[in-house]
Amino acid sequence: MLELIKYSLHDYVRSHKYFAPISTYIILIIVFYTYKPNPILDSYAVTASMLYVVSAWLCISVLALDTPVQRQLFIKHIGSMNRYYVSKLISVFFIAIILTIFTFIYPIIFQMFNDTVTPMIGTVAIINHIVLSILGISIASLFSNAITDSAVNSYGGLALVIVISIASLGIYNILPAYVKYIVWIIPPAIHTHKTLIDWNGISISELSLFPFIWIILYALLLIYLFLTLAKRLNK
Repeated sequence: MLELIKYSLHDYVRSHKYFAPISTYIILIIVFYTYKPNPILDSYAVTASMLYVVSAWLCISVLALDTPVQRQLFIKHIGSMNRYYVSKLISVFFIAIILTIFTFIYPIIFQMFNDTVTPMIGTVAIINHIVLSILGISIASLFSNAITDSAVNSYGGLALVIVISIASLGIYNILPAYVKYIVWIIPPAIHTHKTLIDWNGISISELSLFPFIWIILYALLLIYLFLTLAKRLNK
């Protein structure tokens, strides 16, 4: 798997398909921090949401790199379709980690915040970025070319789900009480945003961990669903 991850990253860089999502993300971060000072938790909550969207974009493009023939050769070589797709998802996650590091240190280096980033706040902010990037990757996998052959359905469906997930809290507020539970099936992309904004940044005991745990469980369920569907559709 390690060799396939290395190959996937090298092939992705060589294809130049990384340029659009990564350059867009970097520009968004720079523009976001145009004015200073900025509140720490609020800012990191917003940039985590940006990474959520870009991670989904990266996942779609990475999974689209290999032709059907290349995919079958890799699967035969690695011995498992699950290993092949997990390797691809890990490759995207590796890129997301790099973007997380950039997102974390950029405002600190250029002193964009109105206060000092404590180790506790920094750790929570990094975890939030990582968690949301995993969610973005898991959602995008279900709209990849492993599941659908139509680029329109792929990008269109993904965009629709992302928009709905970001607007989920607003949707919850306008729904009648007897159907509010439906919101639980929407990807919980915005849940940690509210949690971080409400947190005082002083005591970890004051931070609700449920949104983070729920996102991870939700993402793992989607990845399991993706691997199951990919295996059935590509027999």
